[in-house]
Amino acid sequence: MPHKRTVLVALTDTHHGFFRGIARYAKEHNWHLATDMIYTAHIPHGWRGDGIISFIGYWDELANFIVRSPLPKVELTLVRSDLDLPRVDTDNVSMGRLAAEHFLARNFKNFAWLPFANNIISEERCAGFRHTLKQHGFDCTILPVAHELGQSDKTFAWNWEQQRQQLIDALNQLPRPIGIFCYNDCIAADLVDACQEAGLLVPEEVAIIGVDNDPIICECVSVPLSSVMNDLEGVAYEGAALLDRLMNGEPPPNELLRVQPKGVVTRKSTDILAVDNVQVAKALRAIWENYTDSNLSVLDVVAATELSRRSLERAFLEEMRHTIQKEVLRVRMEEVQRLLITSDASVAEISELTGFARPNHLFRIFRTIHGMSPREWRQGNRKQSI
Repeated sequence: MPHKRTVLVALTDTHHGFFRGIARYAKEHNWHLATDMIYTAHIPHGWRGDGIISFIGYWDELANFIVRSPLPKVELTLVRSDLDLPRVDTDNVSMGRLAAEHFLARNFKNFAWLPFANNIISEERCAGFRHTLKQHGFDCTILPVAHELGQSDKTFAWNWEQQRQQLIDALNQLPRPIGIFCYNDCIAADLVDACQEAGLLVPEEVAIIGVDNDPIICECVSVPLSSVMNDLEGVAYEGAALLDRLMNGEPPPNELLRVQPKGVVTRKSTDILAVDNVQVAKALRAIWENYTDSNLSVLDVVAATELSRRSLERAFLEEMRHTIQKEVLRVRMEEVQRLLITSDASVAEISELTGFARPNHLFRIFRTIHGMSPREWRQGNRKQSI
């Protein structure tokens, strides 16, 4: 009878996606999971098993326990980049890119980044956000970090009242309307509260997007939060697969495996168009609501406004810096890319869902834009690593 592997689940983070990803892999490969730490928060000194999968966070005692263990181990984040451990993480730069594209699509021209802590993940997400904005001629304001880390023990030094006042003072100095990208849903929810305390309207004056798409947070805020979908289940599943390879005697990989985010879930906190021209806003709304209709025409968009075709086209070009036809195509292609990453739908099914009359029409346009087929793009973006 083959040996049944026992794996210690050493998570200090409560994201359910991590649990689901590890559990799914364990079920498929007949592992026994030691989950006591989830309930006790006690390090099992003297524990015997086959491997460890961890999210250490800033718990130094746990970090020392795992680093000293002779067992194969995999860490599920870059938060403790100072530790020499095999690891899997999300593509944080892509998260920043998605957030920037989300705001740019809504015609925002003012942007800010709100970090949660001064760590490498924060740096990467901010870098992806700023790089995408700079490609379009914009930059962003960096707001005060929510948690400054201690220099020696990596513990949080935090005065809530002081931090809240600093945030409100910074918000009052920002141009509006503005789109703010937050490190995670936790800090995004706090930002909604701070905006309301400062008398700022969300999303009319301050549009907010977080990361993780945690429904416990996003759907229970006074203004429901838009969020970048962090594939935490995918990170944990790939982490478990890497641990399995290490337990089989394979060497640790030379490259860090990155799991792609799964797109953006739009809720009320960004459900607004940052345009001065009301008629252009109506046109954009018509496009967003009807882009799945392959028969959608410029005349249909014009009909949703109170302008003539010529007047709307002129106003649209002035406000958006591209044509109505290009905006329809941009919205459709954005959804095509999201479905290629987050679903297993065929190209034919995706073309139907996104308003392309024929799959070969989508294929031709996609290759023109990306220089490759939809299938090649899907494979590259699902398996991207650095």
